[in-house]
Amino acid sequence: MSDGLVVEKHSSPASLFLSDGRVVEARLFLADYAQTHGGPQTVRDLIEEPGDALPALDAEGEFLLILKAAVSAASVVPTELDLEGYWHETPAVLRLLGGHRIDGQLLADDGSGERLSDVVNHADRWLRLRRPDELIWVRKSSLVTARSPEA
Repeated sequence: MSDGLVVEKHSSPASLFLSDGRVVEARLFLADYAQTHGGPQTVRDLIEEPGDALPALDAEGEFLLILKAAVSAASVVPTELDLEGYWHETPAVLRLLGGHRIDGQLLADDGSGERLSDVVNHADRWLRLRRPDELIWVRKSSLVTARSPEA
């Protein structure tokens, strides 16, 4: 039974990189307003909310619950909010739990340092990796290795 409070949400496509090696194409349900900052809810916000599972629709439109702890990374179409406040990019090749290999430009906060080790060791629990037309939120606890593309 509902208490009458409803939060309007819209579906947003995402590719979820899971710790078992699968990539799940899904539609996640995001609120127009985030609980922790001004602006719309991001996929990262949704994963960080209390609760163990993400409600989603799979590629066939079937309802699916995905354990949040199993999400190593989430690829989305970037929004202005996802990209604001970053001052430099650091090229990187990341290897995640499940064997996922993701390469692109790590977005780093001003003051976090420009070396790959500075960006990875920054206090935030998530990394943001930019590719053309895509932003990938990477959970640091799922990171196995990080290296420069030239290495």
